[in-house]
Parts: sequence; structure tokens; C-alpha cells
Amino acid sequence: MSMARAYEIDSGLVSIGGTSLTPILYLAPTATNDVNIVRIKVSVEAVSSPAPPSNGSVFFSLNKTTGTKAGGAAVTPTPIGQSSLAANTVWSSGSTALTSLTQSTEYWAGVVPFTSGAWSEDTFENTGLEVNVPASGTFSFFFISPSGAGSGCSARVIAWATE
Repeated sequence: MSMARAYEIDSGLVSIGGTSLTPILYLAPTATNDVNIVRIKVSVEAVSSPAPPSNGSVFFSLNKTTGTKAGGAAVTPTPIGQSSLAANTVWSSGSTALTSLTQSTEYWAGVVPFTSGAWSEDTFENTGLEVNVPASGTFSFFFISPSGAGSGCSARVIAWATE
């Protein structure tokens, strides 16, 4: 029997269209559950004729947020393992613009080169170093490309989380 229910959550592709901070994957644990993120994969992907800026990078972070979320596309976490129970945490993708969120405390950060096919992955399974997201808060993965926008490129976050 599992000690927790595990899920895979995919933000889908979100265009890297500017130099401003962009929420890509929002999560809101309920008052009765926290979430442990055991694996995070971030990537830059080509969608059509990619033209990223030279010597650029894309910075990703997971932050507590303030403000009331507006927009976003609902994400249904995919169960991993034997459980078929639905996740308690609400997840939304920035594939439809997420707005009204302001970054606060940082829980995780990573950077990848701004080039098609670049990715980075942190795995915390069974290490005790999982990213613990407390109950009752609102949180979001964000990305920013301070070096400028590239055309034909999108960002993606895939998280593996347990409840």
C-alpha cells in the first residue's frame, strides 16, 4: 500500500513571448492537504521556426502567491501508480493566461538555456528533500527570460506531486 497518492501534472506549452514574469502552472492545496513535489522538469520547446535570443536563459521558480487567480486552464493530474482517486489540489495551466498573481516566497528555482530542447530536472524522491507546499495557500510556477523574447518557443513545467 502506498504512503501517498502520486500524480503527474503537465502545464502544457506556454509561449515565451516577452521579458515579463509569466505564471505557467498554478496550484492551490485544500485546507486539509499539503502537497509534496518530488520531481520537477522544466523545458524550452520549439513550436514553429524557433528563434531564441543568443546567450539567453529562462529562469523558472515555484513561489507562494498573493492575489486572486484569474484565468488559466484547468489541469487534471494524472494518477501514477495504483490509486485512481482524483487529486485534492486544484491545478491550472498558463496555456490560457493566468493573471492577478504576485510572486512571494520562493520554494524552488531552476534555469535552462534559452534554446529549443533545453531542459532541467530535479528529482527528490525518497530523499527527504521534497518541496513541501503547505495546505491552504496559493502557489505558482513562474518563468522569465530577462534576455528577451524568442519567437517560436514555449516553456513547459511537468511536476510529480504526492498528497
